[in-house]
Order: sequence, then structure tokens, then C-alpha cells
Amino acid sequence: MREIKRKVDQRYLFFGGKGGVGKTTCAAAKALCLGKEYKTLIISTDPAHSLSDSFGVKIGSEETHIIDKLYAVEISAKKLGVGEGKTGEVGESGLEPGAGGDMMSMFGDILSDPRSMEMPGMDEYAALLEFTKYIESDYEKIIFDTAPTGHTLRLLTLPDMLDSWIGKLIKIRLQMEQFMGMIRGLFGNAEEDKSLEALEDMKKRLRLVKSILTGPETSFTMVMIPEQMSVFESERYIKTLLENDITVGNIIVNRMTPESDCEFCAARWRYQLENLDEIRKRFAGHDITLIPLFKEEIIDIDKLEKVCEFVC
Repeated sequence: MREIKRKVDQRYLFFGGKGGVGKTTCAAAKALCLGKEYKTLIISTDPAHSLSDSFGVKIGSEETHIIDKLYAVEISAKKLGVGEGKTGEVGESGLEPGAGGDMMSMFGDILSDPRSMEMPGMDEYAALLEFTKYIESDYEKIIFDTAPTGHTLRLLTLPDMLDSWIGKLIKIRLQMEQFMGMIRGLFGNAEEDKSLEALEDMKKRLRLVKSILTGPETSFTMVMIPEQMSVFESERYIKTLLENDITVGNIIVNRMTPESDCEFCAARWRYQLENLDEIRKRFAGHDITLIPLFKEEIIDIDKLEKVCEFVC
């Protein structure tokens, strides 16, 4: 049923698609396959975190060895402590409310600790932070099992958005620097302010991520099922990826119903073939991989091996 066997030259492989189409299964199977030859890490940025279920192994926020050269990690903003506000706490200024602390608190999250500020797309930002962590690692292949479509589009377009947003924060911070210095001086806090340095570091890392996402080392695999809703959403998804200069290398059509004498199954098979024809027309020029509907749920390594036959 597989149409094309594609050699993987890229280091970074993203798997995405509409919720419920089997992204995690396909990403896990690909990772299992690559892990036999390359030191491979699969990272789940999906808040549902079903990667543990797919491998039948408990996976947390630290790298977990799965099998052979394969490792896995599940990340989230909460686990990384990103976006946890400091409301009601004594900040780095050391000032209590009523002693100038209200003023400091007003700007504290943004100006004192950029990592704690309430930015748009915190889960996606957490994923980007984790991404930068592994850029300099010795993993030969890094696979991302991404969240459903909307989350992932935010993740992939976040570098541009945050680059602009952080740039504005830096301007605000520079404008406030003299005023904040006076406040700190009045209350005897002469600690070195590293907020600008932190913001510049964030901006630098976001630009690095952007260069990698749009570079030759990165490829995106779209997973869909042969149904109209999935096809339409995938088309919009791919259009957005291409508009952001992200390479879409492969399309996986998952859960293809086998031909059968069963009347219901035969009807489903004919319906899916019609949609498959539409997929070939809409996504001409892309590699297409077909994966059958299996009679059992793919929830451990032995069963994932069956999917490996199609994605490797």
C-alpha cells in the first residue's frame, strides 16, 4: 500500500495534522525505525501526551531511553515552569506592597524575569525552549510529535510573532531603565539588572529556531485520514507551512480501509478511494505514504513495528 519510500536526510522531522488522525503513532513508528540506525530523540509537544501510551513506556520531562538508540521526552509549559506568574510573591526587587513594591510588581514579570511573563502561546513557547536545548546535542535525528493543527501552526509561526513582541518589550525596557533605576536606588536595591540580557537571549534563540525551521535540515510530515474534513484542514495547514517557508516533505494517509467483501467495509473502501484521488490531485508533487487500518490499536513497540513497515 505504500507508494514512496523516502530517504531521510533531514535532522529535524515534524509530524502534524488534525487531532485524532494518528500523528503520534506515525511519529513514534518513524522514531522507532530511525532509532535502529541513528541516535534519535522524539519530543512530544502535544498537551495530551499520548507518546507514553504508544511506546508502552512511562515518559516524562527528562529524556527516557526507549529501545536501541531511541530516546523520548514529553514537554509542556507547566513542566518547564514557563508562564508561571509571580502575582502576590515578593519579586527580585525585594519590595513589599506599599513600599514601592506595587510599582515594581506591575512591571516585575515583564522586566525582571521574561520567562515568567504571560505571553501568547505559552505551550508553544515551551516547545521552542526545549527545541533550542537539543540543537547542540549529539542526537542525529530529532522528531517532533506536535499538537493538533492550531497549536502547531502557532508553534511554527511563533518565532516571528515573538521576535516582534520581544523587540517591543526591549524598547519599553530601555525607556523604563532610568525610572526603574531611580526606584531601585530609593529602596536600596542595587542588584544588577539582567532583564535586557534575558530578552536579547530569547530573541537570539527565536531567530535561531526560525532559521532551522526554514532550513534544509527540517522537514514536515502531514498526517491525515482519507476523509474530506481531514483533507480540507490539511490543505489549509500545508498552505500556511509553505507560506512560512517550511518544507513539507511527506504526506501520510492513515487508516486506509482494506478492500473487503463486507458491504459496509466495501462502501468505506470506495469512499476512501474517492478521497484518495482528491488527495493526489490537491497534493501533487508531495510524497504520499498510505498506511492501512489495523485490526488492533497500536499501543506498544511490537505493534509499532507494523507501522514501521510503511513509514521507514
